[in-house]
Amino acid sequence: MSSFLIHNRPFEHEQQCLRFLQKRQIRSDDPLLDGGWAVNTSAGQPVTEATALVARLLVCTGTVFMTDSPDARRARAWLVNNQNSDGGWGSFRGQESRVWLTAMAVRALGELDRRSPAIAEGAKWLVTARDPASHAWGERPRHAATVTHTSYVLTALVDSGLTATDRAVADALTDGFAWLASHLNPARVHDDHARLESYNVTRMDANGAVIMWENTIWHHGLPFAVSALVRQAGSVQFDLVVTSLRTLITTQMDDGRWPSVDSSAAFSVWTVWPFLDALADVKAYLALHSGQILTPLSAQAAIIQGGLDLNVAPQRLLSVVRWRTRKQWLRRHWATVTIGLLLAGGAVLVATGLFEAQEVGFGLVVPIILLGIQVAMTGRNSAKQ
Repeated sequence: MSSFLIHNRPFEHEQQCLRFLQKRQIRSDDPLLDGGWAVNTSAGQPVTEATALVARLLVCTGTVFMTDSPDARRARAWLVNNQNSDGGWGSFRGQESRVWLTAMAVRALGELDRRSPAIAEGAKWLVTARDPASHAWGERPRHAATVTHTSYVLTALVDSGLTATDRAVADALTDGFAWLASHLNPARVHDDHARLESYNVTRMDANGAVIMWENTIWHHGLPFAVSALVRQAGSVQFDLVVTSLRTLITTQMDDGRWPSVDSSAAFSVWTVWPFLDALADVKAYLALHSGQILTPLSAQAAIIQGGLDLNVAPQRLLSVVRWRTRKQWLRRHWATVTIGLLLAGGAVLVATGLFEAQEVGFGLVVPIILLGIQVAMTGRNSAKQ
């Protein structure tokens, strides 16, 4: 549903999807259960993996306000109630805090309630969970960094809105983006160091018996890296973004999917949704519209072409821009240029012996005075307007 809506494509099953999600949202008197979503393998136990994703996408797609939409306020409460005492999130309260799940929860709460204190606590946990050697993020706290986990945490921290108020978060973003730029291979879809993330989850049932299951999360490294790169404040690295986009385009299969993390041709929404999500981020953060082309000029400069300019070579487009810039400069500084030419011409006349310096000086006094008066009057009229 999110994939259709974020790309403004018609989707006739929207109401059915919302009713399904509404039905599957857990209702309970227990605040640790109420408001969350379970997955098919969690025996009715709501988990962060589902709750954070569903809640965030409801807000991002604007469906949170629909009549049949699930209750986002209860979903927010579930996330806050299931935050661990260390500030991170596991699958639910009491499970080991993990980097990916904490980033999911921080990102979701950033959409649901930007003022929630749980966001700052989660961000603090993420900052301290960095790999001490690289200052980037791995699968678990202080483990070796991966492109996948670093990219997703960077996206979550930017979306949290804490950059302007929390110096530790801002510094972590600077270090994280630097590491990502030096370790990302934009020609590869998958991050071989983090294709699958698997871990055991346990809980007690009503009879005191231990229930255990394995959670497995598919990770497609490049789409997550693209989503992070386009969010880099003030210094988008267009060379990496454009190369990554070319890879996403060329690796898409004929039926619309992308290769799964195990390189099989599995039919799964996870072989489509992360890629469409990343492409939506590119359009949103780089202000691209359908049919436009992005051409990198350097690491941090690019040309966006559209309409009739699509048939114009970027080099020619640049020459046109340069000429227009020069014309604007001449219009603004024509008086200075004119005086400079008069002085230069007078200097040549004196140097060649055609006129004496005194003669040239007297000859230039009147034009320069008149020019100065005109410039002053033009400036005064512009100020009045």
